Amino acid sequence: MREKIIRFSTTLPCLLLLFCGLALMPAAATGGELFPVTTPKISKPEMPKVIFPHDKHVDAVEAKNGDCSTCHNMTDAGMSETLKDVTSVAANKQVKYMHAACTDCHVKAGKGPRLVDCRVCHNERTASEFAGKKK
Repeated sequence: MREKIIRFSTTLPCLLLLFCGLALMPAAATGGELFPVTTPKISKPEMPKVIFPHDKHVDAVEAKNGDCSTCHNMTDAGMSETLKDVTSVAANKQVKYMHAACTDCHVKAGKGPRLVDCRVCHNERTASEFAGKKK
């Protein structure tokens, strides 16, 4: 009986430590490359910058037989870094365009955040961690 108590008292803390470590681990550490959304340009941002897991999005698009052109335009200089067609929208309408484009894609895919809770995408912790790693 004592052996079971000792085993339980050492196993439980180890499992809790592992679980907490995985939950707090940034996406970059788990193989997900994080990218900031840089368009539209906001002179006085009210929300933290959106940092999203690019690799996870690539995997989701490829699973639906898509490719980079699903989200990006080809230009004379190559693949654009911005979301498809965002720069063709008037500057004062780009935020609305981005919200609609992201939400529409997530609804069609049946996963990912919707335009319900701003802080899911505009996450202060993720933005701060990303800013700290860029330095």
